[in-house]
Amino acid sequence: MRAPTLLFIGLIPALLSGCVASKIVTAPFRAAGTVVETAVDATTQTQSEREEDLGRRVLADRKRQRDLCLDEAQNKQERRNCKEAYERDD
Repeated sequence: MRAPTLLFIGLIPALLSGCVASKIVTAPFRAAGTVVETAVDATTQTQSEREEDLGRRVLADRKRQRDLCLDEAQNKQERRNCKEAYERDD
């Protein structure tokens, strides 16, 4: 009963030709390479993405300035002046 098992285990390397064995050996490295490429792509930023982020920050800053101006306004005329000043540059 042990002989067939040992024979089968002994034939496994012969059954796995060089082509199949090389695929089995290189598969983990290919998978790791794909993970690394995905991680690098996720952490890098294109020029257009940087420009979009900058635009968002500028708009958020202008909104904060406008809100601060409106909060500090003492009367309707000052609030109107704040609104006009920040609408003019848009």
